[in-house]
Amino acid sequence: MTIESLVDHDENGITFDENREIYDSLSRWEYRNRRYKERNEAFDWLTDPYLTVQSVLPYLEENKSKSIINLLDLGTGTSRFPSELSKHFKDNFNLFCFDYVNECLQFQRSSIFLSDFRDASNPLARIMFVCGDAESLPFKADTMNIIFDKGTTDSLLKDKIKGKERTHSVLSEAFRVLCPNGKLLQFTDEDPDVRIPFMEDSCKNWNISISYKILSNESIEYFMYTVLKQ
Repeated sequence: MTIESLVDHDENGITFDENREIYDSLSRWEYRNRRYKERNEAFDWLTDPYLTVQSVLPYLEENKSKSIINLLDLGTGTSRFPSELSKHFKDNFNLFCFDYVNECLQFQRSSIFLSDFRDASNPLARIMFVCGDAESLPFKADTMNIIFDKGTTDSLLKDKIKGKERTHSVLSEAFRVLCPNGKLLQFTDEDPDVRIPFMEDSCKNWNISISYKILSNESIEYFMYTVLKQ
């Protein structure tokens, strides 16, 4: 299976409604587009990229027997997570860096290929940069083994009026493209008694199980939620 075979192509491209009503800057395409044009530099929401990478490596190990591992970084932004993650790949993989702001993808392209990735010995390892709307992912169903959500859901929920509705759409799309037994790894500072019921409601059309672990006990607790598509 090639990367190209995973993507649903749209001849007209992906468009965004720039005239939609503005509620909260963190959930707005306009804000993020302006932000990354004005200040296109490395920035990590929530956990630092090194802690995040160490947290997800066991899940890559679980999938090492597969001929190809398909990974989706949902809302990649200008996090250093993808470039740090790429240094650890030893197996065949496709990493899709996905965002709806082109400047973020340009940043990631530069960052990743300035990292140690070029030293990877595996010729089948590939990284692809995809611009699109997470509420309508341009990937075919049952194609991703692992999806990373580091702050994307949190940002959408800043929209107090449409945030929950939009997040439900994003999570539904994530589970559509996840393979059976695929996992959504979500990083947030929201407590389990709030996040788990919300996730269960968002994914009620899917057979899922949810677990979590605490990643930090410093001034702010961070959590990694593992949502398994059964």
